Amino acid sequence: MQIKIDPILLDNSDLSLAGVFHATTGAHGLYNTFQFVLRLSPEVHRRLGNLSEGISDGATLDFETVQAASTYLHETVHWWQHVGSTYGLMLSLSFPSQMQTNYDHLKQFIVELGFKKSIRRVVERSDGASGYGTPLGNASRILNNHYDISAYRNLTVSPRSASAVVNSPLFESVGHAYEIAIGNNALLLAATADPDFQVINHPKDWEEGFRRLRNDKEQGFYFGSPVELPPVGAYEIFEGQARFAQLQFLHFATGGQFELSHAAKFGMLKPPYGEAFETFLKLTELPRPGSIDHPTVGLFLLVCDLAINPGSGFPFPLIHYPTFITDQDPGHRFLHLSRIIRLKCPNTATAIRNYSRAEYEAISTELTTALLEFPPLAIAELVTKWPERSAPIKTLMDEHATFDFSLGNIVPRFMLAHFIAFARDKLKSPEFFCWPGAWMAGSRVSNEIAALHDRHSAPFIDKADDDGIFPRLYTDRNQDNVQKTFDAFYASVVIYDMTHQWITEPAPFKYHYRWLSREGDYQALKAFVDRQFEGAFGVHPDEVELVG
Repeated sequence: MQIKIDPILLDNSDLSLAGVFHATTGAHGLYNTFQFVLRLSPEVHRRLGNLSEGISDGATLDFETVQAASTYLHETVHWWQHVGSTYGLMLSLSFPSQMQTNYDHLKQFIVELGFKKSIRRVVERSDGASGYGTPLGNASRILNNHYDISAYRNLTVSPRSASAVVNSPLFESVGHAYEIAIGNNALLLAATADPDFQVINHPKDWEEGFRRLRNDKEQGFYFGSPVELPPVGAYEIFEGQARFAQLQFLHFATGGQFELSHAAKFGMLKPPYGEAFETFLKLTELPRPGSIDHPTVGLFLLVCDLAINPGSGFPFPLIHYPTFITDQDPGHRFLHLSRIIRLKCPNTATAIRNYSRAEYEAISTELTTALLEFPPLAIAELVTKWPERSAPIKTLMDEHATFDFSLGNIVPRFMLAHFIAFARDKLKSPEFFCWPGAWMAGSRVSNEIAALHDRHSAPFIDKADDDGIFPRLYTDRNQDNVQKTFDAFYASVVIYDMTHQWITEPAPFKYHYRWLSREGDYQALKAFVDRQFEGAFGVHPDEVELVG
């Protein structure tokens, strides 16, 4: 097979930190955190559409099709990161949590102070009483809740997005932001599917532990505390994990012809795609591998998996409060895991050769034990048992099987169901989700692997001739149920964005939702969004009073 890179199918881009994870320039492939959608370019769609039914090891495909398939895998990994990892679920839930946490307070704000925008400007320009129980106190609570969850998002995503957070007058501390965000996410999940807290840990049990840390001036947990940032964050880890999974696919699909030299020559490892890997090599002091099929690459992908799967607080109980920040933060976890390899577990550097379940279990357990954290398979096993322990979660998984979801809290309901389903399959086949490129091409390809990939493909995608959002076609589910879920899901997503605008932006509401559908005119789209907002809050967006 001739290795000839086609920029239309396989290219790189400079990324923003706005939740958009690209595989390619010009959005030949991307996953958007805020929109929960996987997008591919028309050419990638066309190439993938020409694939025949059945399983292929890649050897019979031309390299253009292999490149297109690798781009699809890259973006599928981003979907897995957001729905299949504990950190990714917390990140994805942070958007609905910002609205749900403040929902009653927002309705109270309208009653007490009127429908005014932005709430931040109302707080900043008012000098009346603002204590607990006052209208301004309620407005301040809305603003602080919203900001704390945003701070968690920005602090964990990347050191690049952290500086603006720590310099804000609204910033309390890293520990406070993490406590508020993860705690409110837990409350949202419980309200959605576990009202008696049979499996979700209640964050009220954390209050005394965090109060003690604040009183004792534990670094990271009190106002004015120094902030230590890791060299990389979830953003760089996500992109590194997706890129090297893609490179593995390219390598095995070409019978080993595609190598790191090709990736470097074409710039596939330039920032941010290679940042986590370069950091990993520096921290572990491992030599640069000469091949993609190398234990160092396999270990890097495993460390990425471990970094984005904390277990303390969710789904396991929170026990050791002083390390809460570094236990939760993907960048700090990546840093400590890499150092542990060098200092305590050097044997792991050469241990991954077959990309097997046995290797995954042994090495992940060794590294997390040294980190004093929960192994990923223990996390998956615990989550897999939730439907047995909670009748409402059993009902949720029955809904997932048919896509006939109850529409209340549909976004967290949908994401939690997929998280549990992912954990169930990860418990059985962790090697596939850790090293998918090694299992989806070459000699390891099988019908079982194809079915596993299909079962966890992104549910919302675009089309070759329309970059709106559409539900994926399922052969094993009623498409009317799928469409109903899709409609309710995105009706909620636009409310989250409108609520964010209401709280933070003093300008009139912006209806920048063409990403949702290319059909219909602006007025029809605006009318749809206005109906959703009015249904949620009882006021029409056009009635808002702008605070000058």
